[in-house]
Amino acid sequence: MMMKRLITTFAAGITAAGLTAGAALAQTELTYSSWIPWTHPVNLNIYIPWMEAIEKESEGRITFKRLPKPVGSPPAHFDAVRTGQADVAFTVHGYARKRFAAYLFAELPFLGDRAETTSIALQRTHDKFLADKGFYDGVHLIGMNMHGPGQVHHSKKNILSPADMEGQKMRTGGPIPLAIVEGWGGVSIRQPSPKSYEILSSGIADGILFPYESVTSFNLTDLVPYSTNLPGGWYSSSHFLIMNQAKYDALSAEDKAVVDKYSGEAFAKLAGQGWDRINDKGLEDVLANGNTVVDAPDELIAAVEELNKGFLETYYQNAAEVGIDGKEMLDYFKAQVAELSAQ
Repeated sequence: MMMKRLITTFAAGITAAGLTAGAALAQTELTYSSWIPWTHPVNLNIYIPWMEAIEKESEGRITFKRLPKPVGSPPAHFDAVRTGQADVAFTVHGYARKRFAAYLFAELPFLGDRAETTSIALQRTHDKFLADKGFYDGVHLIGMNMHGPGQVHHSKKNILSPADMEGQKMRTGGPIPLAIVEGWGGVSIRQPSPKSYEILSSGIADGILFPYESVTSFNLTDLVPYSTNLPGGWYSSSHFLIMNQAKYDALSAEDKAVVDKYSGEAFAKLAGQGWDRINDKGLEDVLANGNTVVDAPDELIAAVEELNKGFLETYYQNAAEVGIDGKEMLDYFKAQVAELSAQ
């Protein structure tokens, strides 16, 4: 009888110890859907390091499963995360222009030459003006960033004046590049980024508006050997990283703190630095290839400034329709860029 009680007590102790160890090793696996290849420089320099930082900081309690294929098209990823088809993904504010109208100042020309600076400024602008507006209802926002200055790249010449754009067929990926090209008599070719090599190599397009990272990552270096840089960029784009709300809510307080540590301005800094690194490498490779890279002359800058007046009016109107003072917010963003640039 005594032996039976000892065995029972011993077994109960082992069970309790096992449960305790299991709780200590409790693991949350989060699925990540990427609509760009896992080998893409953006993933290698931003999203994979972000995941690895959280895995390390959580001591393995949080892990990420990188899905081999995206769960939907790039614009579908907000709803994919909201509905739990994937737990984590990044997407682009410009893919949902009505919902994110307040953020679309981030597509304008002249915003800044360094993605780290503009990304942190964007995050601070969100935190001050937009965090309580419900634009991300249904998902948990990790943070946001900008991709750095987009520039003009051409197969035959540098674009030095509005007249140089007349009749040119340019691949454009957003409303600002489209408006510049068409405003100066060019023809906008609307094709997804992965089609860029095909349309340039076949002569369907004469040129493209891209950040330098994309010139090299899409193998366009030899196809567009003439680049014209506008200070602060001809355009930019803003992206954001989100997590399924239920998955975030289910994390322990300790693990939420880990995710939060790599969210907000910390994420903006990481992502901005990643974009600067790959844009710098892209420009370095373009120059090493012997491509002709020039700065925009004053005439060209003035012509873009003139177009930008209309872009600003459109943005202010669209922001007002969702209850946002776009001018106040853009002024704050620019002040943050200036402050960060001076540091």
